Amino acid sequence: MAEKLKSAWELAMEKTQKMGGEDIPSLTSEQKEEISQIRKVYEAKMAEVEILVQDKEKKDIDLDRLRRERDRKIESVYLKAKGK
Repeated sequence: MAEKLKSAWELAMEKTQKMGGEDIPSLTSEQKEEISQIRKVYEAKMAEVEILVQDKEKKDIDLDRLRRERDRKIESVYLKAKGK
């Protein structure tokens, strides 16, 4: 079965954990759902950019911005779970 793609945040947390860093906080079902919704919203926004933006450079910039926004929002959910 294909594994779901992971965000840059998740990959970084896994790498940190392997190196003996901080543990990834456990998430409640509500927090997991919040992350899922963030991903869905940004997946739709990125698909919209892919379709509507013709200029490759602008498309790349917009997609990068959306990925960073998505990762920041996901990170904030993890930080709330951690209690910071």
